[in-house]
Amino acid sequence: MKHSLRNLFNGSSQLSVVSEQCMIKGLARFLILSTVYCLLSTVLMGCESLQKKFTRKKPYVRPAPIVSFQDYTRAMTPLDRYRKHYALFDYWNSELLATLQGSSSVAAPGTGQSSINPKRAKLASQESLQELHTLQGLLQDDQAVLLQPILDERAQINDHVQKGSYSGSQLSALVRLLDAQTRRIHREFFWRRVEDRLKVDERTTEPAPPAATSDANRD
Repeated sequence: MKHSLRNLFNGSSQLSVVSEQCMIKGLARFLILSTVYCLLSTVLMGCESLQKKFTRKKPYVRPAPIVSFQDYTRAMTPLDRYRKHYALFDYWNSELLATLQGSSSVAAPGTGQSSINPKRAKLASQESLQELHTLQGLLQDDQAVLLQPILDERAQINDHVQKGSYSGSQLSALVRLLDAQTRRIHREFFWRRVEDRLKVDERTTEPAPPAATSDANRD
């Protein structure tokens, strides 16, 4: 009985020793593998950082935009073109009137001189005259002749504006003349009134279909 118990205790102690040794070996193996993994990770990361450090960086090149120009003039009808230049004339003419009217209202009393903005007035006068010439070129001959007196008068006004010398009375008379001229242009040369009196643009007209040949001509 005593011998059997002793053998049992001895066997169990031997098993515990063996299990402890296995655990120690497993732990040691785990530690070794972990250390190797850490070393490998450190080496690889270091190599990657060194590679980035010694790799020449290419300068950033902004992509060039692709610009494609398309000709829309062939798609514009004579009426579209007239409406476009009429709107431009109306804009510059309104700028000229606003400049001259504002200057005449703030003219210094008793000095005979106005506080006009000459640069703005000259630009608006020149551009409105140019657009008026363009409108005349888009009209048929009979309508272009009717616009000629207005153009002559506007050319005289432009010469006066380009000189840039105004007195109070001259400026008021100039504003009245421009205002009357503007009303006449709006009344007689508005695009709705002349849409049937415009020159035909050959670029926007479709070619006529070929005439049908008869059997007699064919023989």
